[in-house]
Amino acid sequence: MTLFILGLVLRLFLSTQIYSGDVNNHVSWGRDILSLGPAGIYQREFMSRYGTLTPTYPPVTLFFFTLSQGLFDTVSRTAWNLNLKYPLFPSQIIWWLQDQDTQPAFHKIWAMTADIGLAWLVYTATKKRWLAALILFNPAIFYNSASWGQIESVPVFFLVAAFLTRRPFLSAVSFTLALLTKQSSIIFIPLYVLFFYRRFGIAQSLESAAVGLIIDRMAFLPFATPPLATYWHIIQTGSGSDYVVDHAFNFWALTMGLGKIPDANYRLWGYVLFAALLLFVFTRKRFSVFPIAALITMSAFFFLTRMHERYLLPALVFLVFWLARDRRLLPAFIYLSLFHWLNLYHNWWYPRWPILVTWLSSTLNIQLLILLALASFIWLSWRYAKR
Repeated sequence: MTLFILGLVLRLFLSTQIYSGDVNNHVSWGRDILSLGPAGIYQREFMSRYGTLTPTYPPVTLFFFTLSQGLFDTVSRTAWNLNLKYPLFPSQIIWWLQDQDTQPAFHKIWAMTADIGLAWLVYTATKKRWLAALILFNPAIFYNSASWGQIESVPVFFLVAAFLTRRPFLSAVSFTLALLTKQSSIIFIPLYVLFFYRRFGIAQSLESAAVGLIIDRMAFLPFATPPLATYWHIIQTGSGSDYVVDHAFNFWALTMGLGKIPDANYRLWGYVLFAALLLFVFTRKRFSVFPIAALITMSAFFFLTRMHERYLLPALVFLVFWLARDRRLLPAFIYLSLFHWLNLYHNWWYPRWPILVTWLSSTLNIQLLILLALASFIWLSWRYAKR
């Protein structure tokens, strides 16, 4: 329990120190739903009203941001009223609530909670505290959630829960929530379909697919928008750039650099490489969910176009479960964690360490990092094939 408390305290402290500009989107989305309601939000103009993007996340995440914005507003109003009514009320709280980093910190609650939840799932599944610690105190993980304010941990929590539970209904609900939390979860659909069929059979698979569709329709209902069309044409395709690489240290960055190059001539090659690697992992004799999930994540990150730097995070979580069976993977896990953190740090530069900024500003050094990461990926693939 001490480990989990320390992990939470660390995140709470970091959450009020800094945040990435993307959190301004989360604030405006929550605020807009509170004032105008969810209906039509995917069609509203946000740039002119708030200076932020129109929502590019699925409904469940928008509900989360609405709740965290509502919590911040309630706490602020309550504190202000208490400050006016009671002279002994500590006015420093009012100043703290008005600090520019405090409101964004409320929107980090979901990812930080998911971090702790993932560590708990790891511990309950493996009974090994050191594996839980690899989640709780991994800089690449808490830097993403508590400092940046990104939500990668949330869909990963739902994915892991879907793979761990022995109850088909809960598994289907959890996987659907992963899809409705962040669209990047879509790459795990083939793995989940095969996993579910092998564990629960065809009848339960059909029933659970129906459950997932019902939940999907219910989630989109308050937004008064067609679920499938909105998910694909607004959320899935509108959530990223059309560049070969969007600041991810991957194969495309290695061969073409980090410049903003349109991916029209390269997207198909990315799909071909990704499909080939999927075929490789799915044709092995033994079927092991978390190693496959880790390799799928890394395959997508390294070879698909339009990748953001933070999309490697799920692989670290899945690797922790793989480590429970094979400790020889620990050096690769440590390096990939460092690699991922350096990728996050690059161009954000917080906290600013001049020596590291200078080192990471070298194209040659970045290429070296990518080559070692690709070597780790190849070695992990070989380890899985050898099993």
